[in-house]
Amino acid sequence: MQDSSILKDLAAKENVYSWSTKVDFEINIAGGFEDFDEGTVCLRWDQNLILTLEKRQIHPNLEAIGVFGYRLRVDATQTACEAEELGKRVALALLKFAIDRNWGVRLAWTDTPLPCRVIDRTVSSSVSIQGFGSAHERIPVDIFAEKLGEAFSTLESVPYRLLLSMELCASARFETDERPKLILLVSALEALTEQADLSEYLGAIIPKLNSVLQDDDTLDESLRASLVGQIKNLKRESTRRAMIRMLKDAKITSNEVSFVEDAYHARSKIVHEGYRIPELSQMNRKLREIIRKVYKHQISNQ
Repeated sequence: MQDSSILKDLAAKENVYSWSTKVDFEINIAGGFEDFDEGTVCLRWDQNLILTLEKRQIHPNLEAIGVFGYRLRVDATQTACEAEELGKRVALALLKFAIDRNWGVRLAWTDTPLPCRVIDRTVSSSVSIQGFGSAHERIPVDIFAEKLGEAFSTLESVPYRLLLSMELCASARFETDERPKLILLVSALEALTEQADLSEYLGAIIPKLNSVLQDDDTLDESLRASLVGQIKNLKRESTRRAMIRMLKDAKITSNEVSFVEDAYHARSKIVHEGYRIPELSQMNRKLREIIRKVYKHQISNQ
């Protein structure tokens, strides 16, 4: 293996390596590097590339539970387009490695469209500032017991949907990434919904559709079975429609209902299309407030 100091000097030559890509990530206590004492290590990697691994400062709350922050930088690209593709491949390779090793790894990209940052190394660097903040609340145990008792006396029954929904909502606060927060919060609303049976409104539509499928000899059997299952689902109200109905029953305003629809759509874009949604922290904050209103209504109407 080539000496790291020599590679550091080589990587520092912007005229040789004018573009680079950076991937920031975090590793939980399940993984780590036993021979990484320095702040930076450079390695010759994948033919003509130079891979640099360096420590990265992360939120103190994460460090306290054994999470480590790192940055991967790869130099040796001629164009920004090449650096972008290289960064995406590095990010995917990192995730594959983590899954294979059973490490907990999280890519540190929030509102950016890519899991990497493309750097023009010929541009002079500017001043950068990094800061962290958090809020916490401490209460006396006797106050905790008092408030717990008030909730206990109010909740005479334990609806499973409400229990599951509240568990998802509360656990969302454990997440430091806004994407899983949104997924959990929208799922908390979904857990409260009950999809109505629409059979009486559909009349003979379902039998007709089934008859068409049975009469079509050109369909593969597996495809036919899949379509039959989808037709059966037509008898049930969609989750989105049931959720909107539940929100209206809880006296949620029309503007708030529209906002929840936007959040529901954003969750679908994240899960099904891999989209990055900007301003997720504000969306999650408002969504949590609406969910609390729904809980208040549901508990008072038990």
